[in-house]
Amino acid sequence: MSVENVETLIVGGGQAGLAMSEHLGKRGLSHLVVERHRIAERWRTERWDSLVANGPAWHDRFPTQTFADIDPDSFATKDRIVAYMEAHAKKNNTPIRCGVEVTSLERKADGSGFRADTTGGMIEAKNVVVATGPFQKPLIPTVVPAEAGVMQIHSSAYRNPRQLPDGAVLVVGAGSSGAQIADELLRAGKTVFLSVGPHDRPPRAYRGKDFVWWLGALGK
Repeated sequence: MSVENVETLIVGGGQAGLAMSEHLGKRGLSHLVVERHRIAERWRTERWDSLVANGPAWHDRFPTQTFADIDPDSFATKDRIVAYMEAHAKKNNTPIRCGVEVTSLERKADGSGFRADTTGGMIEAKNVVVATGPFQKPLIPTVVPAEAGVMQIHSSAYRNPRQLPDGAVLVVGAGSSGAQIADELLRAGKTVFLSVGPHDRPPRAYRGKDFVWWLGALGK
């Protein structure tokens, strides 16, 4: 079996993988990005229809590229985000192979690097960057017995209010996903209960500035 050798292997073609590739490329460092599906796949298939970014377009972006044809103070939709990431990869000539999944990854016996088995063949690399994201496995609380007949759905599988049967909805979690989904369900006429945890919830804006501007001004 032939083995491909690369200096650095980046696993994942989302925002982290693309950003890492850009920085390595600017330093003239040889590397390869592999993505099991398409660029920004989770933004395409694991997000609800009406999703918008957590922060304004001037903030939630790559340092070297702005969003085209969008108000910097607005919030990019998921389709805009996908197009933006594709444009970023094209602009930087990202060496990415889509449709290649890493099935196993291990350190070589002599400690000189790593060996990755992929659906496109074996790759050996001196360095590996795992850029697959932190939230891989949906967590659904087990407090509701299966026989209760209550529909339970994770935000990664939610698309729009039409998915849900009649009746009230409990949204567990009041982060960006929970808050956006709860708001959409409420606007659709659902009775909504939002389970709020202990995390901080700053106002969206203060004195005419988005709260992320204040985080930067305060050095946070």
